[in-house]
Amino acid sequence: MLCFREMLCFREMLCFREMLCFRDAVLQGDAVLQGDAVLQGDAVLQGDAVLQDDTVLHKLHTHLHLLLTKDVNGYEWAQEVGLVSFIEALLATCAKGNTKNPATVAFALKALASLIATEENFDIFIEEKVLCHFLLILPNIRSDPSLSSSALILVQAIYKHKAGLYWLIKNGIWEQMLLPCLRSPSMFVQREGVHVITSFMLLTLETKHFESLLKDLLIISDKFCELRRQVSKAEGEELKQSNLCVLQIFKQLFLQTLGKVSVYSAIGNVAKINQRLLSLLNYKISVTSVTCCTDVLILNILHKFQEQLMGYGILEQFLLDSLCWDMISLTRLLLEKGYIESFLRSSVNTHKYWMIMVQNLKDTKDIDLTSVEALLHIVTNFQVTSILVLYRSSLDDLYKECPKKREVMLKWNDEIHSRINVKEDIKVEASKLEKQIVESLDKDPHEAIRLAVVCISTFTGATEYLNQTCAVTVFQGLVFLLSSQDFDYSPMRYHSALQRAVIDGLRELVEKFNMDWRKCYASVCLMAKLCDVVNIPGISPQVKVCTLKAMNSCISGFIPPVMSMLVNSEQMENNSVELMGRVLSIYLGDRDWEVRDSALEILVTCMKLAKEKYPHFVDWLLRYKLNLAVMTALGDVEGYVRASAFYVLANIISIEKVYTELKEENLAHKALTFSLREGESTVRKAALTLVQELFLAGKYSQEEINGLVVRVVQHSAEDPDDEVRITSLEFIHTHILWTLNKSGMVDGEFPQVTFSKGKIIKLDKEKVRSLVYTVLTWICECGYLCSLLTCVKDLVISVAAKAREIFCFINELVTRYEIHLEGNVKTRKLLENSIADTKVKDRVKVDAPSVVNVAGHPAVIIPQSKTLRDEIDKTISDILSSSSLESVTKIKRSVSESMDKCPLYSRAFLLTLEDVPAVKPAFPLSCLLQSIESLCQCNSINEDNKYQINEMVSLLDDILLDGSEQQSHIDDQRVRDCY
Repeated sequence: MLCFREMLCFREMLCFREMLCFRDAVLQGDAVLQGDAVLQGDAVLQGDAVLQDDTVLHKLHTHLHLLLTKDVNGYEWAQEVGLVSFIEALLATCAKGNTKNPATVAFALKALASLIATEENFDIFIEEKVLCHFLLILPNIRSDPSLSSSALILVQAIYKHKAGLYWLIKNGIWEQMLLPCLRSPSMFVQREGVHVITSFMLLTLETKHFESLLKDLLIISDKFCELRRQVSKAEGEELKQSNLCVLQIFKQLFLQTLGKVSVYSAIGNVAKINQRLLSLLNYKISVTSVTCCTDVLILNILHKFQEQLMGYGILEQFLLDSLCWDMISLTRLLLEKGYIESFLRSSVNTHKYWMIMVQNLKDTKDIDLTSVEALLHIVTNFQVTSILVLYRSSLDDLYKECPKKREVMLKWNDEIHSRINVKEDIKVEASKLEKQIVESLDKDPHEAIRLAVVCISTFTGATEYLNQTCAVTVFQGLVFLLSSQDFDYSPMRYHSALQRAVIDGLRELVEKFNMDWRKCYASVCLMAKLCDVVNIPGISPQVKVCTLKAMNSCISGFIPPVMSMLVNSEQMENNSVELMGRVLSIYLGDRDWEVRDSALEILVTCMKLAKEKYPHFVDWLLRYKLNLAVMTALGDVEGYVRASAFYVLANIISIEKVYTELKEENLAHKALTFSLREGESTVRKAALTLVQELFLAGKYSQEEINGLVVRVVQHSAEDPDDEVRITSLEFIHTHILWTLNKSGMVDGEFPQVTFSKGKIIKLDKEKVRSLVYTVLTWICECGYLCSLLTCVKDLVISVAAKAREIFCFINELVTRYEIHLEGNVKTRKLLENSIADTKVKDRVKVDAPSVVNVAGHPAVIIPQSKTLRDEIDKTISDILSSSSLESVTKIKRSVSESMDKCPLYSRAFLLTLEDVPAVKPAFPLSCLLQSIESLCQCNSINEDNKYQINEMVSLLDDILLDGSEQQSHIDDQRVRDCY
């Protein structure tokens, strides 16, 4: 067992085996913390054992926190093992200024925070010296960001106790530590400081201390602005960040009380926040600061409305009029000061704030404001003015020739204004502001385009909170703007950023609000306009990808009438289906792989629809020869494109009309070969998916299934990539279900009567048992059991869980049908010629399996042959015990077969048994029955134990990698490589 001193020094002295022992001690709660040894002025407390990487201490604190949380008497346990004495000694040493290792002090502060968080009686800590030491080291904390971060965690634990909050106030933690965090050089300390200060102030909201805290923040903000005029550029940037922190605190104060508690009067008693914040705009501050300031001002307006509403209890019209008037006044002030961009960025957040306020008012005050949306429509009007300017500038000449275009725009504009239900003079004032924005944007077309991109981006970033009607308004405007691409002088033809913003905005709105023609008729022409983007000369690859993703979202989310109604559309050349076929035929041959991959993703969606709803897509695919383009994509230089091609084939292979066209391509053997010899794991996974679909579609003969498919799937179960291993396990599960269905199971049950060759056959209990017994025997004989047992031990949790899930399914069969080894159960061969006599020599000869204990459960069958994990463990042990790098040469990388040696693209290529790995060894059924119970019981492992095991693996990773960039345990090969 290790003491705390040894734990802190273990980077110099701890070996792999000791770390495993430490793991067991921590997990069992037996780690002894010898506080007396710590108090003897050893090397750790003197700061001589300097840790260059504190990641290990973070993980050690995680384990201590778990132990303290589990134990009801956590503080007593901490005293017994010496943890309290250890913390006191470290903090006392830091107070004297002797420590050279801040990481250990930070660890002590976080350990103390865990103790306080798990102990209900805070008075215990007041009586102890540990909090006195914390007060003494406050000057050292301010100078070190790592200590500041840990101290903030401690403060959070303290103010959760009512007595702790008063202790913090009495001892001046606000002045000595919290406010200095706003000037910390660390951005992370500033961000955490904002959170802690906000929570601290909210706890004192109903006390006399709140006003003094608020005054301090306002004074600091004013001082920062004055100092920025006199300091250098670098110091001015630091002050800007600190001022932003103050604004963020105000924003969080308003946001966390929105719809719950009124703080408008409480803050107003100190100062009128509107005047104080608007005065900041007179200084030369950044756009970011103005945007944050605008957020606070909007929240202040909503709080004023909320307080009046709570006072009246019901919503009167004059309250809504006052709210809208305040918003218009704020807009006018910002426009006059030239802060239109900040206003456009912040005003979209009104949708979010309104939703939060309405929901909280309904939950806490039982006030329902669901139908009141006048403010949101006013804000939306301001937002779409930039879109309106761009559209009008593009079509000014066209208006003269096509008056209907002007009529459409005027109708849209009238619909927007008709939704505003406020006094007429407020509507007039809002219209004046709209005209003012339009006039300012008309003077500078480039600025209009930039602000349009800003508006569209902010709207699409807030789709989660948008009002449905407002979203439709923006969607209509974006569709109109996209339609302007037909004219050479439109910015939609030459401005790449605008193109991406408009198309991505349409995609986001389609995905979030399902904009079918019932909600917005503009969606009818959307697909056609997206297809027309291909006609824009010199369009960038990024815009092409955005366009294809938007098309995919349109097909997935809704199918406009021009696509769903025109089933016989080959004679109508300009409908969306035909246009999309031409676009894909072009983009599948694009020189950028992202474009080709996105085009294949659309084909996947279309082929899914072809099977489920719209068979017309089948003829469409063949008419444009897209199936040939997919086959060409199998030889693409980019792995993701090859993988997407396999997914397309997996979705169309069950369509006989398409498969007939591809019959000569020999896809059955080609998919198996890619699963074996492809270098990219994503392609191997996709090829294995195609193998499963070919299998379910009956494209493999029984001999090919037994001799080729089963072997390839078993080989994939040992693939270096965990996703491939999971896919192979899914195939094994599917194969087992398919075999059960072939034996007579229907919907998970064996019927009492079945039909075979025109005869009615009754199935009694013994007959059903015989059928299930035969299937289980086949699982053992074909080698699937060996693969499942190997995957159960997999390092990746998801792989092991999938294998255990299959075992649980088998265990359910065994339990339901009472399968056990009996001499009177007559077995028969499940599959005729399952393994021909001539193929017996191809099997791997292995020794008999051994019976070992796993997780305390006896009789788990593990093959004697070395697994990949065993080889990795041996390699790691050799490297750790070696004094040189000679053992590194033992690392063997999987060498993918050269494509030149294997004619994958030859139509005549056929796999033979010599081309595939040998089948896994056959086990007797007794092995399955003996091991299945214990393996299924392992599935009930405690989640905390899982978490602790994962943390320990990560801890070992940190030690062996010496704090460098961390490698995740995604697959076995990468684990071997990193070590």
